[in-house]
Amino acid sequence: MHTPTYDELKKELVRALDIHIDILKDTSLIDPEHLDGIMFMMRSFGFMLDRAPKVLLEENPEEMNFLMFQYYSLLSELKYNLRLNYPHAHLQQRSLEEIVQLFPTTYEKEMKVWWEQLTGLHVDDSKQTIEIESLNN
Repeated sequence: MHTPTYDELKKELVRALDIHIDILKDTSLIDPEHLDGIMFMMRSFGFMLDRAPKVLLEENPEEMNFLMFQYYSLLSELKYNLRLNYPHAHLQQRSLEEIVQLFPTTYEKEMKVWWEQLTGLHVDDSKQTIEIESLNN
């Protein structure tokens, strides 16, 4: 398994930030019926990407690894939550699930391995005890 370099992770993070900015720019009309799901998704992105500017400025590979491990984990959890709690919510004629599928997950498995080696803890691919096979693609 290839361990991603700092630069590879940096590019992945920049792609995620760019997608998030595009979502913000394209949000011209929000159906009030879908507002709860959209607010949940946007708050989740806020938590996922909150430390990104600082980590990008520091150029610290260990901090980048931790941030990306956290990003991938929270993105996976967001996908489950949207599927379970907001399956009908849409933004700009796209389901919220379609929107989160745009976010990159290139090094998700590698970051799980990094975390497991660092901490000795096993990372389960399911959220709590729930596993949805269609999200494991």
